[in-house]
Amino acid sequence: MPTSVPQIPLREASTSSSTSPSTTPPCTVPQDHLGASPIIYGTSCFAQLYNPIKAHWPAEACRRAIDLGINTFDTSPYYGNSEHVLGKALASIASTHPRETYYLSTKVGRYGPKKVEFDYSKERVRASVEESMRRMHTDYLDVVYAHDVEFVSMDKAVEAVGELFRLKAEGKIKYVGISGYPLPYLLALIPVLHDRLGQKLDILLTYCHYNLHNTLLQDYIIHFKDLGIQTVWNASPLSMGLLRSHTACPDWHPAPQRLRSAVQDCISIVDKHRRGKDLAEVAVKFAMKWQGCEGLVLGMSNAEEVEQNFAWWVQTQNGDQDEEQERVEDAVRRRLEGFGKMEWASPPIDDC
Repeated sequence: MPTSVPQIPLREASTSSSTSPSTTPPCTVPQDHLGASPIIYGTSCFAQLYNPIKAHWPAEACRRAIDLGINTFDTSPYYGNSEHVLGKALASIASTHPRETYYLSTKVGRYGPKKVEFDYSKERVRASVEESMRRMHTDYLDVVYAHDVEFVSMDKAVEAVGELFRLKAEGKIKYVGISGYPLPYLLALIPVLHDRLGQKLDILLTYCHYNLHNTLLQDYIIHFKDLGIQTVWNASPLSMGLLRSHTACPDWHPAPQRLRSAVQDCISIVDKHRRGKDLAEVAVKFAMKWQGCEGLVLGMSNAEEVEQNFAWWVQTQNGDQDEEQERVEDAVRRRLEGFGKMEWASPPIDDC
């Protein structure tokens, strides 16, 4: 069943298995503008940060994603060996899915969890872009973000983004952006970057701000647009693994205990009404229904998860949700309504 929303470049699912070659040639993506699909393939999972993966999964998943119209892959040097794995996967399918059939998005500036592993110097930014291109076997990158800008000074952010704009002028990058978590800080930083660099950012990526327990991004989106940011991507509809039934939330997750307890209640609600179902389905479909931003970044481990997310996208865009599904979502939202505008604090830079 094809999707029914005109601006969505996703394709009708074929009946072939996920590991079989597609009978329909993949589409070439636009080169004169960013025609990214509304589902962005988040590839941090390729580094096994959330769960183990098998060696053959990435190539199969990338092939199936492109066949279905999911044409953009997001990664980062910070995500372990994700760039290496993604590059190897894409190289293995290059004969049928060449570089012009997808976009690549990556990041610079953050290379580990500690303060000493941030490097926003222009020299490191340039070297990082070159490294990413080598890892992913390409001579250009479509989108590059300064990663987690809230952890460095504004001067450092200006230095890094300025170098990204220079790389854009050289044709090595097509679109320059910033990524980060705290929306008030991002909103304050953007005009500083614009004023000091004399150029406007192309894109913004934030995470954990439009999901079942936090919809704060919908209050900020108009302000980002007013500042000239025409493309905003929303990442982590599962709130970094918090909103799942069958996989434990990571120990490092910053959610306060009262939110964790409320999520456990939501898991019980889902199981009571739809035994065996995962809270993740409710969470992903909830985020998919919001069309306030241009992209939803979803992590997917294998081709089966690609197909599942594609099917959920089709259902949400066509309004194919039964009354029981709606009741479950309403019940979950009521349990989490006290957290809708809550941001957890980013750790102080000296403590990260």
